[in-house]
Amino acid sequence: MATESKNTSSTLENKPAIGEEHVSEGTKEYLRQLNSYEAQGPIRPPTGQPVTTISWWRGITSPLVVLFIAVVVMVALVFFGFGASATPNQSSSSSAPSSSANSTSMGSTTSTNTAPSNVPNATLDYGNLLAKYTIDPDGAKHFTLTAMQVMWEPVKGHRQLAWTINGTVPGPMIRVTAGDHIRVTFINHFPEATAIHWHGLEVPSSQDGVPGVGQNPIKPGQTYLYDFTVHDQDVGTHWYHSHYDDLTQVPGGFYGAFIVDPRPGSTQAQQAIHADVEYTEFISEFGSYYVINGKSFPDTQPILVKHGQTVHLRVIGADEMIHPMHLHGHTFNVVAEDGHMLPQPIQRDTLEIVPGETYDLTFYAWAAPGSIYPWHCHILSHLMNPGQTADQMGGLIALVEYAK
Repeated sequence: MATESKNTSSTLENKPAIGEEHVSEGTKEYLRQLNSYEAQGPIRPPTGQPVTTISWWRGITSPLVVLFIAVVVMVALVFFGFGASATPNQSSSSSAPSSSANSTSMGSTTSTNTAPSNVPNATLDYGNLLAKYTIDPDGAKHFTLTAMQVMWEPVKGHRQLAWTINGTVPGPMIRVTAGDHIRVTFINHFPEATAIHWHGLEVPSSQDGVPGVGQNPIKPGQTYLYDFTVHDQDVGTHWYHSHYDDLTQVPGGFYGAFIVDPRPGSTQAQQAIHADVEYTEFISEFGSYYVINGKSFPDTQPILVKHGQTVHLRVIGADEMIHPMHLHGHTFNVVAEDGHMLPQPIQRDTLEIVPGETYDLTFYAWAAPGSIYPWHCHILSHLMNPGQTADQMGGLIALVEYAK
């Protein structure tokens, strides 16, 4: 069987390795500019205005307040005792990990799931790499995906437990052409059952990856074969993700892109997006971090462009919340949603990335060589990493960096 790997217009091969020593020059310059800002002194009230003070001790020691607090404490103790006796023990492998409320400190090395001691560190720094395949005797493109836990670094030096495909967040990008016969051998090395859903593809229910509907859950140690064909109606930006214990596995990193290109020479091919560079951006959470392609700023990969290029962004909402993503200094065109071309492009500078949806955006790189523009969520609390202060930046930020 021959091994093939589709070559795309993506610039993934140019992505830098992780680590502070490999952070792009544009990112370093951006951080230097931020750090050079000196905050003004404290703001003081105008002189001459009286400052009113309130005796808080007198208020809380009044008889009525003391009685109310005592009643609240007694009721809380009763319900706590009842809840503790009624709640069964649960294993850590089935607990839901990801929530912005379950924040850990910057120095934490574990996720909200308790990481078993035998989980290996990730061997690759970035995900979203193009998946390789073999050609079966009947012409089918045969991929192999392995569900496995690794310790993943959303920022350098801070590892958290990840539920990955082939050891990266996101998992490998499957890229095929309309009309292709697809086989996927799925191997489950998770400590619990799982299944994979092909989000946006029109496949038979037996291949749709929903346990209890078209298949049984894939138990630990089991292998499952998915077998389907992608058609013209599947052309566009789609993705795959877990459809079992979703609240743990999806925000834990179990997702990846599934791109279907049009048949060469077809009408769809003539109407397809033609760009000089292409990037795929997953917007999500990972433990207590907000991440783009599994990384938080300043470890997010830059969007590298040259003056005069047309840039194509495939943006996928893998989170449980909406993120309004804003591009500084540019107006972009929304040309497709959920893989389907729009009748007319919509011009925006900010776009709400909704859970489960995909968007194809294009913009013209008009700015001067060496320019740097942020692409970030406009919920400002999503621009911080655990342990950071308000004058530091992290989370959902990637930089559009122009070649000098």
